[in-house]
Amino acid sequence: MRIANIAVSAALAMGVGCTAAEAAQPAASGASPHADWNGYWLMDPGGAPRGAMLMYDPKNAYLEPDPSPGGLGFGPIGGTRLTAVPYKPEYQKRYDEIVERAKKGEATDTVAVGCRPYGMPRVMAGAPYGPEIVVLPELVVMVTDVETRMIYTDGRGHPSGDDANWTWDGHSVGRWEGDTLVVDTVNIYAGNYDQTNPPHSDQIHVVERLRLVDANTLQNEIRVEDPVMLTRPYTVTRIYKRSPVKWPNKAYTNCGPEENVSLEGGAQNVILPSERAGGAPGR
Repeated sequence: MRIANIAVSAALAMGVGCTAAEAAQPAASGASPHADWNGYWLMDPGGAPRGAMLMYDPKNAYLEPDPSPGGLGFGPIGGTRLTAVPYKPEYQKRYDEIVERAKKGEATDTVAVGCRPYGMPRVMAGAPYGPEIVVLPELVVMVTDVETRMIYTDGRGHPSGDDANWTWDGHSVGRWEGDTLVVDTVNIYAGNYDQTNPPHSDQIHVVERLRLVDANTLQNEIRVEDPVMLTRPYTVTRIYKRSPVKWPNKAYTNCGPEENVSLEGGAQNVILPSERAGGAPGR
């Protein structure tokens, strides 16, 4: 989206002030020693079946067989589900009901229907595209096709009281521990982990530990605490692979003015303007 490009330009130009913080340490001034992170990163299933790549936890997922004769898949087939979310019984029951509704062809993923941002932590694990990363001395910017994350590494803490503000991606502060970026995120709207619609509450607290495994592999250990829905912390490790094109020419948008998204049959279908006259949408 154009707003995302504006946000990155603003981030590059802004001077970020420093405050005392418990969750982050001040970064050294001057050029970042982590500029080798800069560029576009692609989601990777990390050894799981490729069909699980869009799922938040690919290694702990059940993939429903696709009954269609080919086609272009944008999301999990109805019946596909995460299998290791440590839900409290009442929320496990809620998720089970959501999965069953999707299997019957009922739309459940409001993110796709509303063309809204994926939100945290879904954008870092349960979304189709990885982030474009810009590392600055006091700020790390992560841009995806639908949203921009600003991770402040200047030593500030999370805003509180009247200054606290909930958003889809929450408020993120980070610190460098050697070659690892530790990111703490709070104030996230209630949402879901992926297109199978496993829910999380607005009390979710996310801590990420990102590091380069090798020159072309970025690992993100994502730890989630949700005292409302989970019995214990939930940790998932995701892998991103470096794109061969560092800064590709790709659009940043949710849906164009003549596009929308259908979940007919329980799967995500993108309806393009050329198909409005009666052509069959691709799934």
